[in-house]
Amino acid sequence: MTERPTVTAAALLTGLRDAGHFAPGGIEAAAAFLAARRPGDDPPLYLKILAAIGTFIATLFFLGFLGAAGLVDFRSAVGMIAWGGGFLVLGIVLALSIRDALPGLRTDMVAQTALTGLALGKVLVVVGIVGQFPFGTQWVLTLALLAVTVVTYPFSGSSLDRFLSPYAVAVSILWELVEHRGGVEATSLALTLYTLAAIALVAALVLNPRAPAVLRPIGFAALAALGSVVCFIASGHDLGFLVGRRVLDPRAIEALLTLSLVGLVAWAAGSWRRLFEPRLIPAVVGIVVLGFAAAPGIVFALGLLVLGHGRHDRALRVVGALALPAFLVLWYWARDLDFLMKSGALVASGIALLLARGWMAWQRLDRETTP
Repeated sequence: MTERPTVTAAALLTGLRDAGHFAPGGIEAAAAFLAARRPGDDPPLYLKILAAIGTFIATLFFLGFLGAAGLVDFRSAVGMIAWGGGFLVLGIVLALSIRDALPGLRTDMVAQTALTGLALGKVLVVVGIVGQFPFGTQWVLTLALLAVTVVTYPFSGSSLDRFLSPYAVAVSILWELVEHRGGVEATSLALTLYTLAAIALVAALVLNPRAPAVLRPIGFAALAALGSVVCFIASGHDLGFLVGRRVLDPRAIEALLTLSLVGLVAWAAGSWRRLFEPRLIPAVVGIVVLGFAAAPGIVFALGLLVLGHGRHDRALRVVGALALPAFLVLWYWARDLDFLMKSGALVASGIALLLARGWMAWQRLDRETTP
């Protein structure tokens, strides 16, 4: 068997310093960052998914137990807020107790219990706050979610909780904008500003390598919120099924997504100037054509692929690879064409993709390194 070569952190830092990649004092900061990280700080994706499923099941069963045992009166908003506050305190205390603990079975069990306690507390507090107001009161749910997120975020040691809580706030804001904003023009403008804010958060917290690691889950929550907007537009006939059959104008959102994908390509290439190189000009032209083709889902899926490639993030690449064919199907299905014309469009698209693949092979763009 061939042994894979190993490189120690010290040797890597020394090599980077000798190559001139560190500013004065930079190597000390990098060494401190590596020393502060412990094995298990960022568990694999499949463990996060299992933790999310386990937390969801545990929360449902525990809520059922509290109701069946008569410990919580779900008709009393004050009682639910009180019980929810207790669970939040319990979850925060457990999360703080293992902040400096070494990875192990005990630490994992306490972390899962803390995550479940936080989930129970948030559900009870949010439902209790909403119950204090008349049914359908605007922005109450959003403000309640925002309050529990702000209170628990600094103490939560789970990246899963730090992702799901901001995402819940983002989805609630999206629902309020779509459901209660008023006319078509106002709703379209609000949704465009929402998309712009999500893109700005992704750029600041995901693309920026100097962004604090503790805030990075908020950036991924913004990316998921952006995907929610794209899904609504791609699958809901411009959100018409959500806002009383009124068709919204998605062109501004499509333009923002197109510009963002061009920016991602420049970021992955290392500079805006690289966009004008002969090898990247066809990619930029193709992105602009997709923008004019009213295909926000395809643009978003390609953006996930580029982002995953630039960050060496396999999860993002997998999600982008799965989203691309799904959005392709939705785009073709939404076209007002007969089956013969749709077949012709599919054949033409396939030929275009094959030509693009051949051009990439000819330019040697399908390889990790080029001479």
